Amino acid sequence: MTDQASNLRELAPAASGKASMPLRMRCIAVGSGKGGVGKTVLSVGIACCLARLKYRVLILDADLGLANVDLQIGVEPQFTLQDVVHGSCTLEEAVVSVPDGPDVLAAASGAPELVDMGGARRQMLADDLVQFAGRYDFLIIDVGAGIGAGVTTFLGAAPEVLVVVANEPTAIMDAYALIKVLRQGTNPPSLLLVINMVQSLDEGERLAMRLNAIIKKFLKIELPVAGIVVYDEVVGDCIRARQPLIHYAGQSAPAKCIDELTRFMISDLGRARSSKPAGAELFDKLAGAGLTLKPGGTAAQ
Repeated sequence: MTDQASNLRELAPAASGKASMPLRMRCIAVGSGKGGVGKTVLSVGIACCLARLKYRVLILDADLGLANVDLQIGVEPQFTLQDVVHGSCTLEEAVVSVPDGPDVLAAASGAPELVDMGGARRQMLADDLVQFAGRYDFLIIDVGAGIGAGVTTFLGAAPEVLVVVANEPTAIMDAYALIKVLRQGTNPPSLLLVINMVQSLDEGERLAMRLNAIIKKFLKIELPVAGIVVYDEVVGDCIRARQPLIHYAGQSAPAKCIDELTRFMISDLGRARSSKPAGAELFDKLAGAGLTLKPGGTAAQ
């Protein structure tokens, strides 16, 4: 496996100015088999990096069990996704704009299942979402951990999924379980691995090879690695400060790794990993699934 940093620097567009615009909105969901592997830090970091590159970005908090995108990005929304669903506000009113950052559609932590909506209300929400999200270049969906219905509803509907895994046995096996479940769908998303919270790029490469060996043995596929993010205690500091990592410690090692990961995703190679279009199909799937959004995840992320 070649050196990640050098490869991604070759693929990355120039930091100055705006990178080439995607031909259509791209939807990237971020999930993990196990909680506590830094999934939300990555979701927020990717969204902020894209916004810094002058893309129009909406980050949707779909972790309805332990929603905390708003906390990590430092906003206090007046309304949440649940308020939109129940008709208490419009999407426009629920979305919070972050200065020099993405727009945020927050969720309410510990929300009940949203299965009592009628079909007409579900379809209306899906129509509103596709119309609203169409103004953005990227939709980043931070999904809860695990393989429950509320998690796989979002991950299975998204065209691209980043599966986040840390170097611990339970995280590795839970990541494999999530990949297996997503691959069982009739039209599975494009899956890429993100190795997080490792001590070095070498450790991350070894972890990726170990996980891919399991995937290849049992699922007969091998997943590309979108990025490797090293561990630093500054991540905990930025969470406590309620600031995105790239704003709080932009020169730290993990912030640079997230920047390189983001640049890979917008490179020609990264775009080629997604073979399915985003747009109405995503929201049609969510409406068809009844937006069965069960609380997803059992640990803080």
